Amino acid sequence: MPAASSKDNISRIHILPDELANQIAAGEVVERPASVVKELVENAIDAGATRIRVDVEAGGKKRIQVLDNGSGMGREDARLAFFRHATSKIEGAGDLEAIVTLGFRGEALPSIASVAKVRLQTLAGDDPAGTLIRVEGGGEPTVGETGCPGGTTVDVEQLFFNTPARRKFLKSDSTEFSYINQVVTQQALAHPEIHFTLVHNGRQVIDTLPTDQRLYRIAELFGAEMARELVCVEAEEGSYRLSGFVSSPVYTRASRQAQYCFVNQRPIRDKVILHATQHGYSHLLPKGRHPVIFLFLTMDPHLLDVNVHPSKNEVRFAFQQEVHHLVSGAVRSGLSRSEKGPAPSLPYSETSSAPAGWQKVAETPTDFKQRPSPFQGGRVPAAPLAAPYRKDEHPAVSRALGELYQSPPVPLRGVEAAGLRPRAISDVIYSEFEPLGQLDRSFIIMQGKRGILVVDQHIAHERVLYEQFRKAAEAKRVEVQQLLFPVSLEFSAGEAVLLAEHRDWLAGLGLEIEPFGENGFLLRSVPALLKNDDHEQVLRAIAERLPEGKDPTALQTKYDEILIMMSCRSAIKVNHTLGTEQIRRLLDDLQQAELPYTCPHGRPIALLFEMDDLLSRFLRK
Repeated sequence: MPAASSKDNISRIHILPDELANQIAAGEVVERPASVVKELVENAIDAGATRIRVDVEAGGKKRIQVLDNGSGMGREDARLAFFRHATSKIEGAGDLEAIVTLGFRGEALPSIASVAKVRLQTLAGDDPAGTLIRVEGGGEPTVGETGCPGGTTVDVEQLFFNTPARRKFLKSDSTEFSYINQVVTQQALAHPEIHFTLVHNGRQVIDTLPTDQRLYRIAELFGAEMARELVCVEAEEGSYRLSGFVSSPVYTRASRQAQYCFVNQRPIRDKVILHATQHGYSHLLPKGRHPVIFLFLTMDPHLLDVNVHPSKNEVRFAFQQEVHHLVSGAVRSGLSRSEKGPAPSLPYSETSSAPAGWQKVAETPTDFKQRPSPFQGGRVPAAPLAAPYRKDEHPAVSRALGELYQSPPVPLRGVEAAGLRPRAISDVIYSEFEPLGQLDRSFIIMQGKRGILVVDQHIAHERVLYEQFRKAAEAKRVEVQQLLFPVSLEFSAGEAVLLAEHRDWLAGLGLEIEPFGENGFLLRSVPALLKNDDHEQVLRAIAERLPEGKDPTALQTKYDEILIMMSCRSAIKVNHTLGTEQIRRLLDDLQQAELPYTCPHGRPIALLFEMDDLLSRFLRK
């Protein structure tokens, strides 16, 4: 055998230098400037901060500064915080089974410091002096003394200065800032009791008022118009408690951007909750449209694993089906309850004060840092300092909240080149409008004090029939029409199996079928609702929709689809003349429906042309 060459004996495996290993590890935690903001803001929240200010330049690529009035750190703790996996939040493996803090791995500061130039100032409790630490590109920290107020300030400059390959993949300043804005918005929603300020290139973008009312915070961040379209959602079961808001079915978006989910105050993107929400709407949403959601789930941390993703924005539930059932049922109940009630009337007046413990954050970082910390020895005082709140200090927020809680709804202005803009409605009482007649034998035209209401007669009747048929089926009181001569039908082997499996459910709908031959059935009765329809076509359409398997969620979804299909086939068609009494009867039935503003497919039943718009178009206002 020939001797091995010296080249074959060279080791191919070697240990990476610490500096390079840290840069690679940082890639899991620090993806972009928004990742830095997320980690630092989470640290501030965990430190008990009541005020957090985020100041960024050039989308965070040039500079990020996060100031907080939290408990701060002593010198040794501040030095250790820059070592990998140094943390004060867990001590043993058992602590991972019930994590209640936002951060816990001890990766944030060392990861950021390995790819940027970092300067940290911090003061804990009654320490006579603060600590100043500088770290550049993962090098050795330099530790010194400094004068500073209680809390922590972290400056991060020139992110990815030592990893140009990663820096070149960052997006434009505006795009990177949009990610930062999203991070701060999420945390502001999760913690309405904290005063958040976000500044970009010297311009203040977010400045929230501390509150114990989540709807206040939503109105501040997203505007009063959206807040008025939200329906309250609440449910409690076992160790789970759900609260929050979802939009009415007529207020939807083309994307899922306005969907915010939180578990134990942690912002997450979770497929179980999002699917459960969609299922709660059932068939109320048009295809391709998505609701606005703000859902807050609190639960036993032992039933939750938050350590499944480096960015900590995903979780794993021990019992997914329980969470799905809770969320889906709560959304469905919220949408059904009182159709859609008005926004809650919350106190808000010229003389009202902000919640106890709030002090207005000054407009400049210098003023912010001069303010004494309300924390003593790392603890929140029993009676935090309160400062009077004047509405004129936050005019934009005052206007938004004033519109939401004091003023009547602001009409949608339609004075545009395109003409009037009708809007889908979710708060109209049909009986307050007087029918005038039909348009093109397809739409019912009505008048009232609010303007002109146009109702689609087909989908209005479809909503009425769907709810009546569903309730009758649940109560097993469907009116049945026996066929004088049974209809013989042949199906594929797969369809025949499904029809046989669901015979009992079909019988509850009034569809009595009897096996006949290898893959055939005799149809002996139909619901009276479909007595004049093509019975063969109806049963074949049902066979195509029947679900496989026994999953209760899939079963209910498919059963609803069948009920909707049957209601649609039986509803009044377009180009159908209706008399005055028929119109009134339809509108009376619609008024009694649980969800009278959208059809089962999610389309709006009625459009309102506001009276103010009409007056403006005729130059009378």
